[in-house]
Amino acid sequence: MDEEAMQAMRHIMRSQAAFAGMEVLTYCFLANHFHIFVRLDPKETEGLDDAGLVARFRALYGGTRCASLGIDADDLEVILRKNGDSAEGIRRRLKARMGDISVFMREVKTRFTFWYNRKRGTVGTFWAERFRSVIVEADTAAQRMVASYIDLNPVRAGLVEEAGDYAFSGFGEACAGGLAARRGIARIEGKSAWATKWHERYRARLCSRMAPGRLRRVDDGNASGEAEGEDRRSSVVPERSQLLSKIRAFSEGWVVGSVAWVDSFCAPNGWLGFRRGRKAEPVVQDGGADLAKVAGTVKRH
Repeated sequence: MDEEAMQAMRHIMRSQAAFAGMEVLTYCFLANHFHIFVRLDPKETEGLDDAGLVARFRALYGGTRCASLGIDADDLEVILRKNGDSAEGIRRRLKARMGDISVFMREVKTRFTFWYNRKRGTVGTFWAERFRSVIVEADTAAQRMVASYIDLNPVRAGLVEEAGDYAFSGFGEACAGGLAARRGIARIEGKSAWATKWHERYRARLCSRMAPGRLRRVDDGNASGEAEGEDRRSSVVPERSQLLSKIRAFSEGWVVGSVAWVDSFCAPNGWLGFRRGRKAEPVVQDGGADLAKVAGTVKRH
């Protein structure tokens, strides 16, 4: 992908995420692969009313018609308001495309392929492989570590020296003033809105001027501005040099989070539905006990 293709990919990702009811926390597009880190809650789609359904439809299609349904957003609004024989079927068809990471990725990749073929006069597939996904525990140090790892991709690839200088990543877009990207960075930091201090705290995890030592504690601070010596919440994050190395758990793992959270997925009644014969593995080797507690993973076999 060149820069024009990456701009198209970003537009497709944003509009598709709005339709699917997903929040993009951060992302990174490079010439030959991409990463997207999304937050989703299928329950938000299950309880979606007709007004919300029309809003999501409009976010994806704008004023154009959906080819599979043969309607635009205004037509959809009328159909749902009349609540005739076809209304419930349309609701089911649209909701079936929402709140599912597999459907989201399929539509993002397919829409980009259509764009690329029209633009370049080519035919056939664009992507060489299926996507791989990892479930990440929300609102934890694991979430911040995965996000930092994604935003450091252009530094890892030698494209820029600082992550904020790369235009086609969540952090780079946020540094350039992108509102959607800033909301994502705020969410990574566990906040509902962008603020300079959350930006700087996230930047501290990515910048090259890190404190010496294998691990660094990043101060979470608070809004009141505590006096020197007061207790402060902090989270353990790997040194930048470790995140610049390839972490296989982020592409070959099933889940990343605290040990207890990972174990809940692997219990006989958990999401993965099986019992493991070994403990969760630390994502960053030799990272110390604190890091191991927030970075358990189960690898695929």
